[in-house]
Amino acid sequence: SAASDVYKRQLLKPGILKAVIIGVCIAILGQFMGVNAVLYYGPSIFENAGLSGGDSLFYQVLVGLVNTLTTILALLIIDKVGRKKLIYYGVSGMVVSLILIGSYFLFGNAWNISSLFLLAFFLCYVFCCAISICAVIFVLLSEMYPTKIRGLAMSIAGFALWIGTYLIGQLTPWMLQNLTPAGTFFLFAIMCVPYILIVWKLVPETTGKSLEEIERYWTRSER
Repeated sequence: SAASDVYKRQLLKPGILKAVIIGVCIAILGQFMGVNAVLYYGPSIFENAGLSGGDSLFYQVLVGLVNTLTTILALLIIDKVGRKKLIYYGVSGMVVSLILIGSYFLFGNAWNISSLFLLAFFLCYVFCCAISICAVIFVLLSEMYPTKIRGLAMSIAGFALWIGTYLIGQLTPWMLQNLTPAGTFFLFAIMCVPYILIVWKLVPETTGKSLEEIERYWTRSER
C-alpha cells in the first residue's frame, strides 16, 4: 500500500536507518547485562552461593522490592538528571556490582565471606539497573525517533528487546552451568561496555529537546 511505501522510504533514509539499528542494539544488549537473568533465576543463583531455599526466596523478594521502588525513583528524577547521565551513572554502578558478584562466587567460600555481602551486591546491581537502563530505555526509544516513523521504529526495537529477553531466559541456565556463576556475571559486566559506548557516542540526549531537534540530529548526515 501507499502508506507502507512511505513508511519504508522514511525508514531507509540513512540517518533514520542508523537510529533504528542503534535502537535495536541497545534493546538487545540491555538484556545481556543480566537484569532478567537476575529477576528470572535469582533463587537458583542464590542457592548456588550456598543459601537455603528459604533464604534465597527472601533475598529474591528484596531484589523485587528494590527494583520496584527504584523504578519509581527513576521516573521522578529522569527529567532533572537527564537520560544519558542516568545511564552513565547506572551502568557504571552495574559493572562494579557485577564484578563484585562474580568475585563473591570465586572467593566467597574460600574467604568465608557472609552471604549478606552477596545480597548487598545484588541489591546495588538492581538499584543501578532499575534507575538507568530499565527506566530509561523505553523513554529514550520513544523520544529518539522522528514522529513519522516512531510507531514502526518502536515496534522493531521492542521486538528486538523481547528477542533479547527470550534468549537470555534460555541461555542463563546454560551459562550458569557451563561458565559457572562467576563467569556468567563477569560476562554480563563485559556486555555493559559496548552498551555505554553506544549510548555515549551514538545516541542523542533527548532531555529538553524538541522532536524537530532530535530528527535533525539523525538526518544531519544526509545534508
